[in-house]
Amino acid sequence: MNTQTFLEKLQDELEEDDALTLDTKFKELENYDSMSVLSLIAFIDESFDKSLDTKHFKDISTVQELKELIGSENFED
Repeated sequence: MNTQTFLEKLQDELEEDDALTLDTKFKELENYDSMSVLSLIAFIDESFDKSLDTKHFKDISTVQELKELIGSENFED
């Protein structure tokens, strides 16, 4: 998956109206809550076959940090 597609799918998962960037901070998003974290975990598992736990989300604050957690080998760019 390329980064732009990842950002678009992430925006859909989080039900955000505004486009996300790698600098987007999760806690500043209007719809970001504990249910969003569970939705992101399922999205990452389905899209990247990578299992994350809710504890991982305590250590990340931006989309870039999430991308790094998923691993650069999972992105085409």
